[in-house]
Amino acid sequence: QPVRIYAGMPIGQLIYFVVAGDIETMYNAKSDAKYNNKTTRPVESMMWKNRF
Repeated sequence: QPVRIYAGMPIGQLIYFVVAGDIETMYNAKSDAKYNNKTTRPVESMMWKNRF
């Protein structure tokens, strides 16, 4: 699926993985899911919410 990029938008690295097999936990069902509030407009990265 194409990704929209707008003028002035900072760009990081985009990585896509092919899902093989059944999904055990849907992404939006995780207790710490960040992107549940869907919008039609671009949003800033929420990678800072990840735990490393």
